[in-house]
Amino acid sequence: MNITTIASVTLPAFYDKTRNLNNLLSWMEHAAQEGADLVVFPEQVLQGYLPDTLNWNGEAVAWQMAQAEVVPKGESVQAMQKLATQLGLHVVFGMTERHPERAEVLFNSAVLLGPDGLVGVYRKVHQPGDEKHVYYPGSDFPVFSTPIGRIGMLICYDKVFPESTRELALKGADIMIMPTAWGYAGDGSAGDADPMVDSYTLFGRVRALENQCWMIESNLCGQHGNLHYHGHSRIIDPLGNIIADSGTTEGMAIASVEVQPAIMRARSSDYLGYHFLKDYVPVQAPPSPLTVHNRHARPLGENHE
Repeated sequence: MNITTIASVTLPAFYDKTRNLNNLLSWMEHAAQEGADLVVFPEQVLQGYLPDTLNWNGEAVAWQMAQAEVVPKGESVQAMQKLATQLGLHVVFGMTERHPERAEVLFNSAVLLGPDGLVGVYRKVHQPGDEKHVYYPGSDFPVFSTPIGRIGMLICYDKVFPESTRELALKGADIMIMPTAWGYAGDGSAGDADPMVDSYTLFGRVRALENQCWMIESNLCGQHGNLHYHGHSRIIDPLGNIIADSGTTEGMAIASVEVQPAIMRARSSDYLGYHFLKDYVPVQAPPSPLTVHNRHARPLGENHE
């Protein structure tokens, strides 16, 4: 029986890259001691996320510009890689990535390292609010083959859009990994009754179930900038069941699972025998009227005959 142990860590982030890096390295060691094969960390956990998504902040832009690193050559990335190799771990973490040739071009990225080196990078496609003033968007949803399964990544706001995870599933992803900085709507005093916690749970469970594959979520916790984060890093199975949850404070969700057998059961017998990807019929939907990228597109309401 091929068992994979997956850990997803909830962490606070600070505007102190050295402190963040030391936290990541410490939790990698702890996850390895617990038998983890894969450990997942939150969005932007290396440099710290933006202080707010609705207000432009020049100091925040300058911070990200100064602290960004090229993958895999950056000093912090190299430190993560060295420990991943030493521990025999696969690790996913969020960071500000600098383009290797254009220093002013930054990406909100998720990096996948393995024991043998860099496996792949995902650059966030869907960018909410003020992210658009800091990062360039990614352009695709790649899937990477690893000894523990085929891994696809997305980041936070991406999971609002069903096409994101559907593309990963259609490309063969067994495990969808989502680093996130998903905050409360308010100051956190409502706890799990906060509506943003409910939507976080809803999106995560639905995306796992509708694609009948694993969803691993890792979220920030505590106050960071002007925002408050609720944690709940999770491991969700191919039927949409939450099988491990970190809680709302710094901590780790961990579970030992059979990755492929669970997917095969979900797509053959567990859900009335329905295989959603097999029955999927692609829909040719028009682009959003607010994000038409074709410069020759005619204005809304104009005759297209």
